[in-house]
Amino acid sequence: MDRQRMFAELYDPLYAPLPDSGKYLERIGLKTIGKTDKQTLDSLVIAHQRNVPFENLDVYDAGTELSLSIPELYDKIVTHHRGGYCFELNAAFMALLKSLGYDCYAVAVRVVSNLERFMPLSHRATIVTVDGVRYFCDVGFGGPSPQGAILLDESGAQQSGPNTFVFDKTADATVINRLVEGEPERLLMFSEMPYDPVDFLALNEYQSKSKNSNFRKSRTLNLVTETGSITLSGNVLTINSGGTPVEKILSTEDELRAAIKDYFGIAVDFPLKM
Repeated sequence: MDRQRMFAELYDPLYAPLPDSGKYLERIGLKTIGKTDKQTLDSLVIAHQRNVPFENLDVYDAGTELSLSIPELYDKIVTHHRGGYCFELNAAFMALLKSLGYDCYAVAVRVVSNLERFMPLSHRATIVTVDGVRYFCDVGFGGPSPQGAILLDESGAQQSGPNTFVFDKTADATVINRLVEGEPERLLMFSEMPYDPVDFLALNEYQSKSKNSNFRKSRTLNLVTETGSITLSGNVLTINSGGTPVEKILSTEDELRAAIKDYFGIAVDFPLKM
């Protein structure tokens, strides 16, 4: 096999077009969309967050290989009604945006919340340009991310969902802060330099396979709801509605399986760790 053909087989699927944008829109609860403007972009972000859960079941419970191929991500998320973690969700979401005509590119991100030291790059997000204006979008954080597109070049506070965010920029990096009781709490740090899909292969390999990866250490599922969020951390289910969290400990594998199906819409066909 010549090198050109080998590289094409390895990497072309990372850049492949989305198999069916209409079915993807149905997956996130949207039948039709308007023109490619900021309002539509907001609706796409929140629809994705409310219908496609952040989840690491393949990494933590199943121990299966994670592909970043667009056709395979489509098959997982749309055909099999699964979720994924950031490298999967934001890759698929960017493919959807491109199929709809949006101008966008990926960025590699450090999660820096409540951490004094810099952590390795472990996250992916998307920068979208609409009518010359740049927006930050993220459908794969699994935490208090903006529930819509927020202005990347805005220095003031921006309300998005129940949270308020503010960007802090230096010559070296951009930091997203969440305001907590008026004080900035760092969440994410990134360079605004575009990353290619191939650049996430090594990051995905580490996060999905290394014994030091948090995704290998604990089960995490999260879904945004109209009134808050639903989270499964380990075997603790937390339903947060209107700022009031209610926890339930799931004591058996059957309870886990039922909760994952009932709250996150995922039918698990592999053993779950207890």
